[in-house]
Amino acid sequence: MKRKISTFLFGLLFLTGFGILAYPTIADQWNTYRQSKLISNYDSVVNEMTEEDFEEAWTAARNYNQTFDKNSIRSDVFGISKSEDMKATEYWKMLNAAGDGIMGYITIPKIRVRLSIYHGTDEDVLQTGVGHLNGTKLPVGGESNHSVLSAHRGLPSAKLFTDIDQLKKKDRFYLHILNEDLAYEVDQILPMVDKDDYDALEEALKIEEGQDYVTLFTCTPYGVNSHRLLVRGHRVPYDGELESTPVESMVQAIQNYYMLYLLLGLGVTVLAILTLGRIMKKKEKLAGAEEKAETDRNSDEGRQTEAAGDGKPKETDESPRENKREPEKESEKKSKERKTRKREP
Repeated sequence: MKRKISTFLFGLLFLTGFGILAYPTIADQWNTYRQSKLISNYDSVVNEMTEEDFEEAWTAARNYNQTFDKNSIRSDVFGISKSEDMKATEYWKMLNAAGDGIMGYITIPKIRVRLSIYHGTDEDVLQTGVGHLNGTKLPVGGESNHSVLSAHRGLPSAKLFTDIDQLKKKDRFYLHILNEDLAYEVDQILPMVDKDDYDALEEALKIEEGQDYVTLFTCTPYGVNSHRLLVRGHRVPYDGELESTPVESMVQAIQNYYMLYLLLGLGVTVLAILTLGRIMKKKEKLAGAEEKAETDRNSDEGRQTEAAGDGKPKETDESPRENKREPEKESEKKSKERKTRKREP
């Protein structure tokens, strides 16, 4: 009993330690899986749209961008717990093909990031994806355009923009908006801008005449978040470089979900071991029952044989001896008779 308890405690401690160590990876891969489903749903909606739908959506978004000529950074992006209800605003209607607040998605090949882009920067949005900073231009490209996309770093539950500091000048990232793919090449990196220095932030995020910019906006350093890391890219032609073969897609899937596959494999293995263990126990129990039944049958047969033998004469070791003594007694009797005859006159 003590051995079983020790084994159970050891297994429990092992699973607990493994869970603590693996949680960040598992949580990130689960978020990656969830994001892939959202992106797949977005693509499905876009594929069902007609050319007239695209034209109407692009025209509405560009007209919206024409309503202001200066990006507005009114407060700290990551300090807002809940913004105003955007669903009642004109902004919410822009690029909202599926009606779920997703206006597209971003791909950053160097750090293997593929995330949905949402309207606004509410905290629930930033916990799982990328938020478009309301007050800056919509990410539709074009001259005199500067869009700002923000996401967290260092979350235990999702990687998001955690590795964005690995980007260097000339690296590229891509926006997928409706039926267009927009490519941007990194040309400026501001690693440490004070979060309260709004003048510096507005200067870094300003709209420049004739330029088409997108800035990736996140917090830094880990755990402190006292500054902001800004990575800006300018528009370059997209040459279909993101297209991949089925083999490449399979390799990418393994890289994205290897821990989930590992857990699935472990789960199946444990289930198989437990199932085999139960089957073996049942077989042993059945074999023991059969052996006991056979023993009981043999015992019953032995008792029946003994009972049947009680009515028959029993042979003992005395019987042969008595048979041998009978001739001896007759001989002695004849001898006595002869002696008696001789004595008679």
